[in-house]
Amino acid sequence: SDGPSSPKRRPHIGPGDSMAALCTVAPPPNGGHHHVVQVAVGKEHGLFLTDEGTVYSWGGSAEHGKLGRVVAGTNEAAWQEPAPIVDFNKTRGETEIIVQIACGAEHCLALSQKGTLYAWGWNKGGQLGVGLSPKLKEVRVPMVVPFADKEVRVKSCSCAPESSACVTTKGEVYVWGSISYYLFSQGQRYEPGETVAIPVKLRGVPHEESRQSSVQGSPYLPSTIALCREQIACTMRPGRLQDDLSTFRAAMRARSSHLFSITRNRDATGRSERGGADAFRTDAVRQLGEEFSQQVVELDRKVHELDEARVECQAQLVRIGRELTVCDQQDTALTESAADLEVKRSSGRSGMSRTLDIQLNDINHFKMSNKRGKMQLLAQRDEDERRNLSLMQEYSDTVSKKHQIEALATLVAALRRGELITKSDNSSDDGLKVANSKRWELSATSPQELAGKGNFAGFREVLSISDRALNDISSALREVSATAQGSDAALLEEVLEANLKMRKEINLHIQEKLERADKGGPHSLGLQQYFNELQSEGYGGLSPRGFRKNANSVGAAASGYKGGGGIGGMFGW
Repeated sequence: SDGPSSPKRRPHIGPGDSMAALCTVAPPPNGGHHHVVQVAVGKEHGLFLTDEGTVYSWGGSAEHGKLGRVVAGTNEAAWQEPAPIVDFNKTRGETEIIVQIACGAEHCLALSQKGTLYAWGWNKGGQLGVGLSPKLKEVRVPMVVPFADKEVRVKSCSCAPESSACVTTKGEVYVWGSISYYLFSQGQRYEPGETVAIPVKLRGVPHEESRQSSVQGSPYLPSTIALCREQIACTMRPGRLQDDLSTFRAAMRARSSHLFSITRNRDATGRSERGGADAFRTDAVRQLGEEFSQQVVELDRKVHELDEARVECQAQLVRIGRELTVCDQQDTALTESAADLEVKRSSGRSGMSRTLDIQLNDINHFKMSNKRGKMQLLAQRDEDERRNLSLMQEYSDTVSKKHQIEALATLVAALRRGELITKSDNSSDDGLKVANSKRWELSATSPQELAGKGNFAGFREVLSISDRALNDISSALREVSATAQGSDAALLEEVLEANLKMRKEINLHIQEKLERADKGGPHSLGLQQYFNELQSEGYGGLSPRGFRKNANSVGAAASGYKGGGGIGGMFGW
């Protein structure tokens, strides 16, 4: 700041200006925002972004529309005084919150929270990405950058003097402007329809494989991007959200441990714990937690919408099922009526033959019409079943993503409260408690345990319940690594997964034995061979009481077997 007694200086720095020309931009008089989160500068203009998602611009002039707002007349004060760009709302008819800004020499980019990219300013070299035409030589208000793929959502953007680039949520890199012309061999490697003035996807961007043991084999994709004339650089992050979550958790834990050790060595009186927690009570960590919370709200809304769509699709399938039943009933009735008429016509009654022929032709016509309707219903049912399957998959993916984001938000909140620091000594004990509870849950899935605790219609029902319980426990094993820390967490989870795998293999083996018992095989006789095996030494010589090797006794044994009793003894457990 120049100080209260200094003359007012221009907010933009031009040729010949020194660092002493810098001054503090006064807050607006209406008591609005006060927090600037990002700044970008061009040749003779600048932008800053506030925590409310509002973009302000200023500069030495409004030439070529680089300020992104209409400035009346030639009043330099109107150019040099930072003012908000309000035309983002007019572009799409809805409120846009900006999360990133970038400046080229005389053009700008702004990225919205919804992944929409805006551009304005000088477009001589196609650096705006909106095409080339006399009307688009300069764009004075923000304009949406179009992509060939309408589903593209941008996550990061950057500008060079006469170039622009961005990274999408899928890890794709797009470039336009002078760098596009350079990277595509002076335009010789463009595909049909690609030009220097529209976003062109870089082909052959390498996807690095992770070398970290926690995310082994997960591809790393471009995340953020930076330009400088004819050079481009990207940061890489795990492509799968769960792997990114694991990396983030490991980094935050390492940082927490490092900061705690530093503060503990510096002050052994107990203030170290407060200092370690204060390291995460910053605006950046708070904003990160707010972003995660907002993502959870959006994902929750999407889950609700997908659930409603699934219910609607399933109701449609039920309706089609009823209509198909009606078609079958009509076809049966028409067939019976045709058979009655054929009997009457074969009796040879005089004067009735022509009438019967007309009635039979009408019935055949009705049957053909009913058949066409049924085929249309079957085609519609196939389409709705595919849509229902797609909705179920998307619903499952969205719920999984929501849970992962909630875990991230919980982790950030715990770091801000200092819980991961002050309670680190008890993490191993907590991890052992959770692992022990999971071990008891696994033991409870044993078919022998289940068979003795409930009334079941048969052994297949016992196996079905056991498989479902194992699947539920499998999805909950992550709780162990989330509670424990360090190598103990990985070891406990590995032991539990081995136990889970063994129990699944046992259930699969029993299921195969049941299939062979019911249907037989190339070298077996079905149930008879099954009970013969029970008498062998490999199964302890156990078999149903009164068993005799004949068809009647096999049938009696089968009836007793389907009742569900004595399952553990049957297999020698």
